[in-house]
Amino acid sequence: MKNPFKYGIAVTGSDFVDRARELKELKDEALAGKSVVLYSPRRLGKTSLLIELFERLRKGAIPVYVKLYGIGSREAFAREIVERVMKAAFTTLEKAKGAVKFLVELRPNLVLTPEGEIKLDIVRRVSPRSLEEVLDFPEKVAEKRGKRIVVAFDEFQEIGLLNGVEIEKMMKAKFEHHKRVTYIFAGSKRHLLHQIFADESRPLFKFARPMELGNIPKRDFAEFIARKFNESGGRIDGDVVEKILELTKGHPYFTQQLCHELWYVTKRVMGWQAVEQAIDNILAHHEVEYERMWDELRGLQHNLLLGLAKEPDLSPYSTGFILKYGVKTSAHVQRAMRSLETKGFVEGGKVSDLFFKGWLKARPD
Repeated sequence: MKNPFKYGIAVTGSDFVDRARELKELKDEALAGKSVVLYSPRRLGKTSLLIELFERLRKGAIPVYVKLYGIGSREAFAREIVERVMKAAFTTLEKAKGAVKFLVELRPNLVLTPEGEIKLDIVRRVSPRSLEEVLDFPEKVAEKRGKRIVVAFDEFQEIGLLNGVEIEKMMKAKFEHHKRVTYIFAGSKRHLLHQIFADESRPLFKFARPMELGNIPKRDFAEFIARKFNESGGRIDGDVVEKILELTKGHPYFTQQLCHELWYVTKRVMGWQAVEQAIDNILAHHEVEYERMWDELRGLQHNLLLGLAKEPDLSPYSTGFILKYGVKTSAHVQRAMRSLETKGFVEGGKVSDLFFKGWLKARPD
């Protein structure tokens, strides 16, 4: 049997842990034409949620997934939008060519790869006018097809690397007039998304309804874990499942990671000792990675991270914390915290990686 617990990849179908409420809300908003900004810390299953949503939208709309992570130029940005819309909306190259007429300024060439994918060849620099055409493209195609299009921009905060405010202005000018397209702006860096959509000086201020993705409810996750063990010929005690979810707080990545390793330890989990062995295995597997992460940091960052791991309920700005962990002043804590959040070590004032946190707790002060 293959290991039934998957983490670190997007999943759907029977591998997707039910998020009934979020899926219903997103589907209802998408079909009603109400755009959403989806806040989600890293590894909470945002991409899997979008894929599962798209599977449920296909009968009533054309879903388009646009990933902005790694997009380094406006040409790449324009190509990604047009290619993704064409791939979702048209089944043949000839049908796609009929939509190119909407891109008068861009004048792209369409090619069909040996794998049957439609690719876009942009031979000229993307100007503001041609980019405006690209941003209008989903609406034009939706009109041509006579169906609603739902565009999900994943890791939308990366727009900041492309002179974001200027593009945000273009998006606002175009998107607010779109009648057949719904937009989902998803991202894993809450503070950057908040700047885009909650700062009244920014063009997209309150353009989309905010929605925050949280951990999975314990009851849903408990049923999923028990079912996966049973389907793979194993069994897990209900009390053990309860304790696992108390430890992981229902975080999808870390819960699946722990159960993945636990399944290798034993498929019949009757006590906590097997879980402890699984945790030890995870820490051993990631020892080199954790050492590298630790070596990236310096001085006060080390001290602050150790304190956050060892005393998560103690405010890092309190006098007791500052004195105990030698982080000097609350101003120093604030600067170090901001740096750790930017690097992805901390989210919401907490160590973001559950098992890295356990590794830190085992280190001497």
